[in-house]
Amino acid sequence: MKKKILISAYAISPVRGSEYAAAWNTVINLADQHELWVIYGMSDDHMGQTKTLESYIANNPCSSIKFIKVQAGIIANTINLLNKAGLGWFFYLAYYLWQKKALKAAQQIIKTADIDVVHQLGPIGFREPGLLAKLGKPIVWGPIGGMKLMEKRFLLELPLIDKIKYSLKNYINRYQLGYSPRIKRAFQDVDVLIAATLTGKQTISTRFARESYYLPEQGISSNITTCLDKLNNMQKQVRFVWSGSLIRRKNLKMCLDALSTIKQSGWRLDVLGDGPLRKELEKFSFEKGLTNKVFFLGHIPRQEAIRVMANAHLHIMTSIAEDNPAVIFEAMANGVPTLTIDHCGMSDVICCKCGVKIPLDDHDKMLQKMTLVLDILLSNTKILTDLHQTTLICAEEHKWLKRLELLNGIYDEAIAVHGRHTIYGKKNKKVV
Repeated sequence: MKKKILISAYAISPVRGSEYAAAWNTVINLADQHELWVIYGMSDDHMGQTKTLESYIANNPCSSIKFIKVQAGIIANTINLLNKAGLGWFFYLAYYLWQKKALKAAQQIIKTADIDVVHQLGPIGFREPGLLAKLGKPIVWGPIGGMKLMEKRFLLELPLIDKIKYSLKNYINRYQLGYSPRIKRAFQDVDVLIAATLTGKQTISTRFARESYYLPEQGISSNITTCLDKLNNMQKQVRFVWSGSLIRRKNLKMCLDALSTIKQSGWRLDVLGDGPLRKELEKFSFEKGLTNKVFFLGHIPRQEAIRVMANAHLHIMTSIAEDNPAVIFEAMANGVPTLTIDHCGMSDVICCKCGVKIPLDDHDKMLQKMTLVLDILLSNTKILTDLHQTTLICAEEHKWLKRLELLNGIYDEAIAVHGRHTIYGKKNKKVV
């Protein structure tokens, strides 16, 4: 049944990836079946920068979506200057102040629109859960992420400054999940919760005694495509691809380390993305003798990046902390299996039909296993051919049509739950 849905999606863009794409794809697919009011605050690099979305809306109007820009106040923008300078934690304070403005905008919307359900969509992190429960409408929060602590085994491999940074983040996560009254209240006040990962689902149950649905924040919106011609060239050269920001958390160095010790020679690696560690990683690649094997392509236009992904035979992911990176779904949509460490959202999404998972272990043992897997795949490329076919089958499970069925059920559940606790009071609220 068609609904009127109010969505808070702070960061949203039709041309960017990550959180921007997760919000955009959710909105644009919901708009096929529902009438939407979408509150947003950013589509470009920083708070208040929205030219990309405004330009897109002007050229591609959609009658079922009303986009409402919420401009941050002077104090929020001033605080966000520290975020722009690299002090990322100040973003959360600026974002909290933005949410106060978003609440006021939402209160104006419900005066003129009979909203059926509210969806606190993004960002997905649990730290700033939004204020829209104060509207008194049925409300859904999620997918919720950011709750997993970084494994100590990964911390050991980091430079001192990064060890301190991620150790502090682990401490803050533990404190906020265990002791923040505002976060605890937020988990109790919404009608239905959605966890971005199965680990997150377990955390919500353990910490807040609430059940939740599991639904990754990313999905497959594009057509699922197969490129059979590339399979004919594997005997000459197997193409690997790695995609992400060149930062410590993405852990490209581990991928380069593994490739530097494999016995087979018929391969190349395309690195998509840029970041502060590019020069350091290019130097490391040179020192490992990979100059003619590894190609740093930088930040290239999205369609070109997708073409590089589609022509690859294997996607390699070595991140040490993620929820559900969009790139694994982009790879899957093109029949490209993923080699990944078996943790975070990758552990939930990737199976033996669409990739290979390296069990969590000490760094050196994981490196050895990754090297062994790469050698096996290079010496028996038929495995990659078979994985290409089965990856396309797995991709069907993550298409938006199936996600919409689940979301529609979630919205119905939120309305029903809200109706019950309106009658009987929140103490008797029945969850999912």
